[in-house]
Parts: sequence; C-alpha cells; structure tokens
Amino acid sequence: MSYTQAPIAFFGATGGCTLACLVRTLNAGIDARALVRTPQKLLDLLAARGVSSAKIEKHLVVHQGNALDVEAAKQVFTVEVSLVVFGIGGFCGGPAFSPNPFRLFLTLDQPDICGNAMTTILTALSTTPYRPPIACISTTGLRSPVRDVPLLLVPLYHWLLAIPHKDKQRMEDVLLESGREWVIVKPSLLQDGEGKGKVTRVGWEGEGGKPAVGSFINRKSIGEWLFEEVVQEQKREQWIGRKVTLTW
Repeated sequence: MSYTQAPIAFFGATGGCTLACLVRTLNAGIDARALVRTPQKLLDLLAARGVSSAKIEKHLVVHQGNALDVEAAKQVFTVEVSLVVFGIGGFCGGPAFSPNPFRLFLTLDQPDICGNAMTTILTALSTTPYRPPIACISTTGLRSPVRDVPLLLVPLYHWLLAIPHKDKQRMEDVLLESGREWVIVKPSLLQDGEGKGKVTRVGWEGEGGKPAVGSFINRKSIGEWLFEEVVQEQKREQWIGRKVTLTW
C-alpha cells in the first residue's frame, strides 16, 4: 500500500509506545519527522526493530534538539505535517517520602516534563499555518467522570503515582485548552515485552462510550494501535475529540 499523506511528526520517539508507532509508520512507507536529543540512539533503536536503512533514509527526517526548546521544535514544522504524535514522558527517579511519613510516592527526573513539552510543541505550531491533530499518550487514573482503573488499583494510582499523574493531567489540560483537534490515548499500566499481544479492549469517555477498565497493557500494543487507528487517515476521524482507554 502506498501513502500520499503529509508526514507525521513524532515527539518522544525513543520511548516504547511512540517508537512502536514510528516503526509501523516507516515500514508502511509513510514519511515521518522526529525531534530527539540523540539521533543515533533513535537510529539504533529502529535498526534493532528491523527497520531497514533504506526505509529510514527515504522516509525519516531526524532533528536534534530538546522538546522543551521552542526553536528546536520549530524544525519539525518547517513543512506541513498531517498529525503530531506526542509520547514524551519522564523517567521515574524512584520512591520518595513526603512530609507525611506514611506517604510514599514515585518521583520523576523532570516532574513537569509532559506539560511543559506540550506547551512547547503548541507554541512552535502556533508560528505556522498548520493545524494538524495531536495524538498524545496519557494514562488512566486521572481526573475523569467515571472510574477507568480497577478498584484494587485506585490506591496505587492516587497515592504512589500522584506526581507523574499530576504532570499527565496538566499535559491533557494544556492540549484541551489549545483549541486544536486531539486524540488522547489512555493506556492502563504499561509493560515492556510482548505480553498478551494486541490491545483487546477499547473504550472512551463521553457520549456513546465507557472506559475500558483493565490492569495492564504493553507499550508495543499502544504504539501499534496508534498506527492502525490514528496515523492511518482513513480511521482517524472516529477518534478525534475522544479520550480513548486501551487495555488487555
């Protein structure tokens, strides 16, 4: 199958979900543009996942820079793109105690990375005439009119994961306030490896849907769902304006 759509922009392309989506995008012959701090790391990851050097050379433009730098982000948007895939996240810095000695939570190396990077990307886009939809990878367990995590995991989400989830919530809020078209992908707890295979349950918040509630999903499955349902233009429209929950 050949594609004629404008390139897809990737931010956070070395992360598991976004990387899996980029692999499928390149192997399908769709052009992509990515901003990464270390281009060689991305090229090595793609090669390790079977993307040929010919595919990379023909279909991928890699820009070096930090997603918190507006000028660096602008490099990606020097041409029109048909979609932005945003998969930036922080690295957990391990457990920490709050002033309350009975409260343990996970810290992040950059606790505001998701919200700040989303602001950067939107600022860079605002200098162009382009209005591509933005598909961002968030998480379940955030502010929601209905529960989207298993009851037994509620303490984990609202206690141990409070800091990373605060950042994800801000990222969502910034995107929703931008006035741009969006798809917010909300996986259950993420795992590496193959796991159980593809996404088996899909839900969404709002009219006509309800969240798919589950415990785990693997990163590769999220990236492949993004490719099949959002990167490919013929299926994208049904997900615009939805917060989509994905799980096994």
